[in-house]
Amino acid sequence: MTTTYETNDNKPQKDLVNYSTVRVPELRLIYRNLKAAGGGPINVSTLKDTMVPSDDHGSKDDAHLGECLKFLRAIDLLERPEDRVVSLLNEDVYPDLSFELRLLYHLNRQEHPQDHIVEAQRVAFEFAPKTVKRERLVTELNNEVEYINWNKTKINGWYHLLEGIGVLSYIDSRELVLSPRPTLLYELLETFRDEENSTDFGAAVGWIEDEFLTVLTTRPGTPRLHQGVTDTLQTLIDDDYVDVRGMSDAKNEVVLPSTHSRNEEPSVTKFELHGWPKELPASKRYLFDRFTEVDA
Repeated sequence: MTTTYETNDNKPQKDLVNYSTVRVPELRLIYRNLKAAGGGPINVSTLKDTMVPSDDHGSKDDAHLGECLKFLRAIDLLERPEDRVVSLLNEDVYPDLSFELRLLYHLNRQEHPQDHIVEAQRVAFEFAPKTVKRERLVTELNNEVEYINWNKTKINGWYHLLEGIGVLSYIDSRELVLSPRPTLLYELLETFRDEENSTDFGAAVGWIEDEFLTVLTTRPGTPRLHQGVTDTLQTLIDDDYVDVRGMSDAKNEVVLPSTHSRNEEPSVTKFELHGWPKELPASKRYLFDRFTEVDA
């Protein structure tokens, strides 16, 4: 990446987790409308006409659209040079990313205290290997990310945002699964390979941690991949989308925990990608692509 990341001036100061009604589908639709317009500028009234349904009296309530635009402006994904128009911002930073990964990247670029979305993900992945109940997560976050008063409403807003991106999912209404969707992990490895011209696995996971999300658990010595992330990687390996291997003289080793497919814990140094087909099972797509026909 050579393009400099730009930060909005005088952007909204509301804590990101308090945009509790904002969801990824609406954010993605706004983004796609702006992309279709060449990145903007586009008139806010045009977005309102396109996205906001009319009530029985023909009126349109655009309050939710306004919240979505504020959220995107708060994370530097769009700018509002004047009140009536919006444009994409930082469009040339990692230009080929999916919207989901771009959203995650922007969240990871926010400075304290607006870093609480990714800090909460870090805490969750560091203390829990696979799943966590929401009540337990509230307690952990109030201990570790104490500048936010975490409660059920905020946890639910945080969870819905990261679920829509593909960082985690759920078993039932109470327990969160800390495994990214296969398409998210594959795209991260592919982007690293293409940006850095490298298949060094240790460097790749370090880059992912710096730019997007936590994937390692901390321990002395050799880094260890998080169990939930390893389960996703193992799925990619079992389905022949990815290969990993170790080299005896390599320095950037990463330990893979055991999984349902293997009992050993290998030290990995290199990865290889075999291509990502356009027609995928729904379980491997981004959440909001599951029921969408993918163009050939």
